[in-house]
Amino acid sequence: MIDPEIMSIRPTALGRRRNGLQPACENCRKAKVKCDTTTSPQDEACSRCRKRQIPSECIFLEAPMSKPRRQSPLQVRSPAQTTNSHVSIDTPTPSSSHWIPSDSTPAPGFLGVTSYSATLDSSGLYTPDESSAGADKQFDPRDVAIGVNILKYLPDQQTSENFLELYISLTSGLMGIPWAILRQILASVFSTYGHLLKSPRTESDLEEISRRIIQAGYGTGTEADDATGWAASISGTNLRWDTLGLLYVAFAYACLPHPDHSNTDYALIDKRNVVKDRAVYARELKTCLENCIQLSRNSIRPLLCNLLYKNMLFETNLEGDNRLSVWRLNHDLVAVATATGLHCYQGTSEVTVRSEMMKRLSGCVFRIDKELAMFTGRPPALGRRYYTCPLPLDLDDDVLVAGGEVLQEEIAALDENGWNKKGATFPSTLCRFVILTARLLDEVMELFLGSPSDFRIDQVNELKTRTIETFAPIPHFISATKDSLRMLAQNPLPLSPALLWRPLLGRMDYLRIHFLLERLSVERGLESKNKLLEISREMVDLTLFPWLERGRGFTVTRFYDLDSTLIIYGIPAIGILCTELLKQTRLTHQTRHLHSSSTSSPCISPNIKLPAAETVQNLSHMIAFLEWITPDAGNYKLCQHMAQVIKRVLERVFEPPPLNSDEQRPNEQAEQPTMAGGFESSLWTAGVDGLGMGMDDLEWLNTMDWIVDPFLM
Repeated sequence: MIDPEIMSIRPTALGRRRNGLQPACENCRKAKVKCDTTTSPQDEACSRCRKRQIPSECIFLEAPMSKPRRQSPLQVRSPAQTTNSHVSIDTPTPSSSHWIPSDSTPAPGFLGVTSYSATLDSSGLYTPDESSAGADKQFDPRDVAIGVNILKYLPDQQTSENFLELYISLTSGLMGIPWAILRQILASVFSTYGHLLKSPRTESDLEEISRRIIQAGYGTGTEADDATGWAASISGTNLRWDTLGLLYVAFAYACLPHPDHSNTDYALIDKRNVVKDRAVYARELKTCLENCIQLSRNSIRPLLCNLLYKNMLFETNLEGDNRLSVWRLNHDLVAVATATGLHCYQGTSEVTVRSEMMKRLSGCVFRIDKELAMFTGRPPALGRRYYTCPLPLDLDDDVLVAGGEVLQEEIAALDENGWNKKGATFPSTLCRFVILTARLLDEVMELFLGSPSDFRIDQVNELKTRTIETFAPIPHFISATKDSLRMLAQNPLPLSPALLWRPLLGRMDYLRIHFLLERLSVERGLESKNKLLEISREMVDLTLFPWLERGRGFTVTRFYDLDSTLIIYGIPAIGILCTELLKQTRLTHQTRHLHSSSTSSPCISPNIKLPAAETVQNLSHMIAFLEWITPDAGNYKLCQHMAQVIKRVLERVFEPPPLNSDEQRPNEQAEQPTMAGGFESSLWTAGVDGLGMGMDDLEWLNTMDWIVDPFLM
């Protein structure tokens, strides 16, 4: 039966053309023959198209030879076209407007209690705008073309599977979707569209796939919470661009660790791209996932947030953390996360695979925002006071996918805080850890960046105690040492790099919180630096460990952003050690001068003795590590700059400047401090009470040009 809406715009409704002639269907018009316009409303097509047995291609356009002005041209479609997915949909010129009409704007997303509709909603008077729910969507040819370009870079099935498995083996996981479901999505791509993806791929076949995926994105139905239903709702014929984009994330990351084409895994890629440089191909794949984001722009879902999250991480991999593009992507990510309600979790109260994955994704967004804020020293985009999403439970992904009684038994076996009692480290364990870390870091940053009048030292002490209590249930995750890591690396059973790195990064994150709190205690509470120096030495030691142990069972890959690890964990601790080393060097130099000149002026020795030999050795290793970072790393230039800064420190240690007249005459007023070789001269002058302090021990770090440098411009 013919759709009455289609029949209402049959050729009789189009009227005559501007030249006075009756309109013709596209087949007759292109053939320049007369079209049978006397077709009755009950017929599917004109007599010529019916005679040629192509009624589905009998299409009438309102103005096929003119350019559209405000809206896309009226398109008449036969019922056969709506059911036959292999038929191309004729479109006018590519300059037509987007398919979304003015009355079909994207949904407003999550609306909170202060929103424009909150008062109506609380009274039960507000109803969502459903005027466009049944609107007939027309394909934008530009969107179809973008989809075709994405699909051109889709590797063949064997290569796609190899890339995905390589990515799974070398990373801690896509925090918003289990590996088992991601494998199902990949398999469904080729089971559903395999006949259209056979080599050589044709433009028409790729257009057909693009249209189907766009059509699947129109759906407004909710995703199921169980594993089977959820996987079915985002794969196969329900595959959307945000879901496909997650596969491109895996493909792009899989290209990064391989230094050349001789690697077997990389060489498996089909011959269309095998001749390409891996970095070039990785950037092309990143363009594909960015296009997937663009095509998902009108349907905000949690999986789009997942794609934005991974895109931002990949951007830092390629461009570094100190880039405007990264900062903008972070704010886009937070905006979409809050628009989907991830910050205050709106899902089911039951424990399901989808609900747990949404909580993990929410936590990862919250955490990456704190990491970037900590890196730049700027306020975060999403504060903990606005983040109320509950912690995910410490459950294995396989248990969540299994569901049923298996899931209930594992839930019952958790402790009162939601941790597993097996001492196992699951992706959920890592996720819970980074969320708790991010919450503490948010409080620490509030103390650093907030109003000084609101600062109280008892807040710092309370945070120290709470940090210890927070991670007490998972001692195995925060107590890694170099010896324990070596034993883990020498395990006769092959371990993935992720299992080797998790305890190391867990310990580093734990130390970083205490490092920042000790900085506050020293800088604002005037407490002893002993604890701060102890933590700094361990942080530097652990930062250097994977580089010094490379080739001895500890895998070093690009997956773990060694350049970012150096900058985030190593450099702040190095700054503290450099400060103390310079101070001790100056005191030693001053003491020798006083003894040689028989001056009776007192020189009090410092109450802290930093191991000079160990410190100099670690500084030298740090320089070598920073210079080892390859040019294709995102933070390469920043690492090179940091290496130069540390070199200047060592130069001052081994070749200290001569004492000036101010130091030789301690009772006389010193001149104004000046910059010498990049450091405040007050570093070398005796300060108040003859302690050799000069300016505040840590204040000189703020005078250093750590980030902005001509080398980086």
